[in-house]
Amino acid sequence: MRDNTSKLYLWATQKANSTKAPLWICLLFVLEIFLFIPLDAILMFFCLQNPRKTFLYVLLAAFASTISATIGYLIGHFLWDMISSYTVPYLISTSTFNRIANHFQLYENWAVFIGTLLPFPLKALSLLGGVFHLKLIPCISCVLTARLLRFGVVGGSMLLWGAKVKTFLDRHFQKVLALIGVKVAIAVVFFWAISR
Repeated sequence: MRDNTSKLYLWATQKANSTKAPLWICLLFVLEIFLFIPLDAILMFFCLQNPRKTFLYVLLAAFASTISATIGYLIGHFLWDMISSYTVPYLISTSTFNRIANHFQLYENWAVFIGTLLPFPLKALSLLGGVFHLKLIPCISCVLTARLLRFGVVGGSMLLWGAKVKTFLDRHFQKVLALIGVKVAIAVVFFWAISR
């Protein structure tokens, strides 16, 4: 296990230090719509490896994440009628879906903005934005603004405390990876539980 973790750490370090690091950032953050990956942790790691490109990484991450949200919005807007029967009530209960619908109708783009600032799955927010036919430009603008704020805080924190964080990661990468795995598992169980 430790050997595999070391290989993963070495692989991630090589990608973060390569000349194609900006492309990796864009790819990972666009794939957010399909994957459950800890994006804040990825951004932190890339910023730690290359502090001089922190602001570039923040901008790329925010714009790529917004592209991902746009894809989610379009899927919800145009394909919901086709996929809804597979989603409600199998992945989310009808009562939970109706409760979410009420929140979106009441708060509209504010719900998207606040949800995007918080560690709430962007794929769900953007999909719901499309499902409930929020206006595309305001909805995506809220995503972009919230992502710039959130990722800006992550990048700024790495500039302030990056050396200490990097030393900690170098020593305890395996434990951090385990904690991220636990966090993802808890999030999946939590959202599954509230959807029942």
